[in-house]
Amino acid sequence: MTETQVEKNAELFEQVWEQATTRIDQLTPDPAEQKFLKAIVMGGTVAAEAVVGATSASQFWGEGSLAWANEISQLFSFLMLSQCYRWVAERDEPDKTPLPKEVSATKLIYAFNTEPEQSLDDFTHFDDQYNYDLDNKPHIVHTASFILARVCEIAGHKCIAWERVKFPVAELTSLAKKGVILDSEPIRGQDDINVVTDSLSAGLQAMNKFHDETG
Repeated sequence: MTETQVEKNAELFEQVWEQATTRIDQLTPDPAEQKFLKAIVMGGTVAAEAVVGATSASQFWGEGSLAWANEISQLFSFLMLSQCYRWVAERDEPDKTPLPKEVSATKLIYAFNTEPEQSLDDFTHFDDQYNYDLDNKPHIVHTASFILARVCEIAGHKCIAWERVKFPVAELTSLAKKGVILDSEPIRGQDDINVVTDSLSAGLQAMNKFHDETG
């Protein structure tokens, strides 16, 4: 990816951040909730920008667009949200009952101003897969492959027939045998998968940093 495109991507994701945080301020007057949602968006935009610039998905990204950057940032923000709820569950504080995760996801959907039904499907599917992988596998390769597929699709290239996928998926080979995977090339490369997992880690770090440093 050219230096000019990297700079353009930075501008696009900065616009996504600004628009989403403005809508969060409109959504709730509660400073604590504003900080929580903005931290998630920070993590999501950081992770999304890294992935579109350094994986095979960049071949479909081209010059990109604000709409694509927005939808991909939402996708990664959903995974930030999933991890937050895992941390809450691990703390095991019965006297503190968090909002149902679907409610928080709906607030993110409002912040990104995307199509509600498709967006909630994305959250449900990726939340199921992410938690399944973390609970049952030593890696999140399946989650990463699905992320790459969804990023490619947002940018105009469909890799998976989602309507035929039942989440969570235990093995991707079962989907391949059923003809559910339409194009495996952009979603199976180990280098690309490593970029996704590293980007998720960077996003979580950015999310935590924003939350800790914001008054």
